[in-house]
Amino acid sequence: MAFTGSGHATARHLTDRQGRKRFTGLEHAASMSVQDATHVLFGNKYVGTDHVFRLNGPRVEAFSGADEEVFRLLARGNVEEHRALVHAGRHVRPRLTFDKDWGGPVSVHADGSVLALRLLPGQDDEPRPGTAR
Repeated sequence: MAFTGSGHATARHLTDRQGRKRFTGLEHAASMSVQDATHVLFGNKYVGTDHVFRLNGPRVEAFSGADEEVFRLLARGNVEEHRALVHAGRHVRPRLTFDKDWGGPVSVHADGSVLALRLLPGQDDEPRPGTAR
């Protein structure tokens, strides 16, 4: 849940010792990650947060999140249904490869969490396929 940028949904699953207080209060984009992005990767919808930064010049987008259905179950507090869904998909979900529609490498873990990276066009770069300037 923390990987998706959803602090309030994360807090409900933590004890004070595990850091519940860190995930409560105002969720502001300037101070922490906010679950505010969705992307379709390998044909599945993921929710999470993304960040754009420069890496030695080129702009890079990093998206971290979770399978939408997995996320929604945890956000609603349906822990047992979440466990069953993750268990059922643990052999088909793991994936680490290039997603040509996304335009970069994507890593999907057995639990439904995802990390995706891609270069973004700069002022002098050519646009990615399917995007307009």
